[in-house]
Amino acid sequence: MLKCDVSLFISPMSASDSLSFCVDWIDRVFSSADTVWVGFSGGVDSHVLLHALCESLNDKQRQKLAAVHVHHGLSEHADEWLTHCQTVCQDLGVRFVAHRVQLQTQASIEDAARNARYEAFQQTLGENDILLLAHHRGDQVETVLFRLLRGTGGKGLSGMPMERKLGASQLIRPFIDVSKGDILRYAKQHKLHWIQDESNLDTRFSRNFLRHKILPKLEEHFSHLEKRIVSSSQRIATDYAMLEALSEQQLNNWCNQWNGLVLSFLKNKTRAERLFWLRCFLQTQHISLSHPQLESIERMMMGEQDKQPEFVLPSARIRRHHDAMYVLPADEPVILAPLLEGEWLRRAFDQIRITGLGKSRFCKLLARPQGGELLMDNSQHRKLKKWLNDLSIPNWWRDHLPYIFISDATGEKKLVAIGSLWRHPEYADLNIEWQMDTRLPFPNDVM
Repeated sequence: MLKCDVSLFISPMSASDSLSFCVDWIDRVFSSADTVWVGFSGGVDSHVLLHALCESLNDKQRQKLAAVHVHHGLSEHADEWLTHCQTVCQDLGVRFVAHRVQLQTQASIEDAARNARYEAFQQTLGENDILLLAHHRGDQVETVLFRLLRGTGGKGLSGMPMERKLGASQLIRPFIDVSKGDILRYAKQHKLHWIQDESNLDTRFSRNFLRHKILPKLEEHFSHLEKRIVSSSQRIATDYAMLEALSEQQLNNWCNQWNGLVLSFLKNKTRAERLFWLRCFLQTQHISLSHPQLESIERMMMGEQDKQPEFVLPSARIRRHHDAMYVLPADEPVILAPLLEGEWLRRAFDQIRITGLGKSRFCKLLARPQGGELLMDNSQHRKLKKWLNDLSIPNWWRDHLPYIFISDATGEKKLVAIGSLWRHPEYADLNIEWQMDTRLPFPNDVM
């Protein structure tokens, strides 16, 4: 993890009109990171950011600076742009890395390009690296208006944060309060040459439509439009951060020891309130959903208690168990394999080791038996399904439990243990060690 939030309480720019970086901010950024990357498209914004940084760094800091370029392949000039960026970095003495990406099929080319770009950034950055992007005040205004027109909530109206986590790394936008005019003046003053992306003029794209058709008209009637919108977004960001902190304190009281949200606390609240708290809870788990998705989860989780609702996301699952809602990792295949004497078998959500087998017994993990029975210590038999219910084993664990079978000399397979939860009375000599991954909660009192 990063050693600190590097821009906390320190403004990146000492003078935004001349694009002069604050010395203390530079020192904190470059002392906190192993490598400081600049997202370098070759356009005027990122070129000015890279150039202004180079002008502000000492020799030791310059050794930590690098540029990353993402080749989307959308333009016939994309190869020329890559070459241009490589040449600029060579002239500045900056390490250069390029990624060629394939866009996933999506409704919006803008969204597909953005997703591919951020995936490439995350592949490039190390755990203790920082990424600098050249978004400026005009980009912030476009973002706020674009989100407003799409029906965003309070967090969306706060715009792009100056800094946020990016996986295990950190993203910072030092130009977020700098105007486009200041950036262009710097570029002309230093005689920089940059790429002109023809797609930025295509008003079929929503952001370009706002930039070229709507904002100029608004600026004719509303003086200081950019500053006012950015100022409002900053106030909303401050208010929203405080709201998040206060709501997280409340959620701490409503979550059980396995970090499941106890739904009975929401039962008597209005639907609008339930949606608010569900959204807050999911955001603590780094999950951001659209309002229709959130409404779907509310219906599922607050519905009939005998159901086992599940909402599946690309990297997570949202499930209910005993009136609590849990965020689980994406499911993974169950590993079924032999258990060798004294050797750990590591699987997606647990690891298991067995000793005391002896030379004549062969042990293996097999799939959950269907319709089987278990012999209990009191010599009574209990159906496996009822036993699982007795112990309140969550559905998400039932297939992943280690069902341990032993084959005798005739090759007949016999279920002798289920992790450390149940043991066949005739196999008390087996020593079973079972360790579960806390990413997949096990909410019962039998362990």
